[in-house]
Amino acid sequence: MMQAQMNGLVRTHGFSDPMADAFRAAQQIYKAGLLAHVNQRRKALRKKALDWPEVGATPKRPFWTEGSATLYRYDAPASRKRPLLLVCSLINRPYVLDLLEERSVVRRLLASGRDVWLLDWGDPTEADRGKGLAEYALELLPAAAEEVRRRASADRIHVLGYCMGGTFALMAAAAGRLPIEGLVAMATPVALHDSGLLSVWSRTPGFDPGEVTRAYGHAPPHLLQPAFKMLDPVGMATKLVHLEERLEDDDFVRFFLAMETWLEDSVSFPGRAFAEWVELYRTDALARGELKLGDRLIDLSKIETPILSLIAEGDYITPPVSSLAIETLAPRAEQRVIKLKGGHIGLATGAAAHGKMWPEVGEWLASHDAPDVPARAPKKKGARR
Repeated sequence: MMQAQMNGLVRTHGFSDPMADAFRAAQQIYKAGLLAHVNQRRKALRKKALDWPEVGATPKRPFWTEGSATLYRYDAPASRKRPLLLVCSLINRPYVLDLLEERSVVRRLLASGRDVWLLDWGDPTEADRGKGLAEYALELLPAAAEEVRRRASADRIHVLGYCMGGTFALMAAAAGRLPIEGLVAMATPVALHDSGLLSVWSRTPGFDPGEVTRAYGHAPPHLLQPAFKMLDPVGMATKLVHLEERLEDDDFVRFFLAMETWLEDSVSFPGRAFAEWVELYRTDALARGELKLGDRLIDLSKIETPILSLIAEGDYITPPVSSLAIETLAPRAEQRVIKLKGGHIGLATGAAAHGKMWPEVGEWLASHDAPDVPARAPKKKGARR
């Protein structure tokens, strides 16, 4: 049967993959049913009907594009503080950092007077199928960072990397490719041989990521999203129970609907990068100091950039032990850790994070805004700045 690859999905005689079509239809049915149920129950409670809230609404403008990636600058008054570049995972929409006005990391950073930029990886096309981790971490990310530095007329910038975005930033920093003064590593996977299900699944002997990419070009959402949901099957049920208990709370229901919007808005994982990411989990080469991207050995011990690690104690996607490994793997870097109860996504959207953690992040960034100082004598291994 003749097949052609189009936008990472298998196409047969002009028809898209039926599994992908069924998945998208199921998402729409779920969302329609959820909203209808919420408003039916709220009507019985004599509460007004709600609609899907607007998400990712903070104004921003594109400044640079490269393939599927776009660099945005959020609208704000001129700032004397170092610019901050936000970098998220390849497979999640970055508006999780700008979910709602009252749960927006972006707005909190802007309110502190920060010049905030976003690298949005976009939706991968057929042209992205062959891009590996080296292209994303050592080419696209540094190019976007340099664009921020140039347009903001800054000598160096800050970077906030969320999950895989933080891993990419660590890789680029270790390779000497990022002009950064401070790195916020948010739920960032570093040591990947942990006890979490994601690590266990990735290391299952019978799992061949190449089969996925050969069939689809990219790893599509209809394969990835159900897998991620099954990392926490109990949570899938309890969140609906929690919703039922708080249907009278307008703010909670609005937040719940915003989260469901984001959770159902997945992105394909670019083919080669997907296979290499799974291989990274299998070998743990980054933590072992054996990872080569292109012709560069990624040695985390070379990093001297100050690192602020944000850890969720209940994170089942990036278990704390995975992120905390950077403390010993980058001994020359000044390091600080902020731990918060809750999960992976709660670091960006949780009330506790916005009430306590993000103000501390703003203070940490401000403390590293000073201009560069003359080079200092090399310190002994393990010394801290």
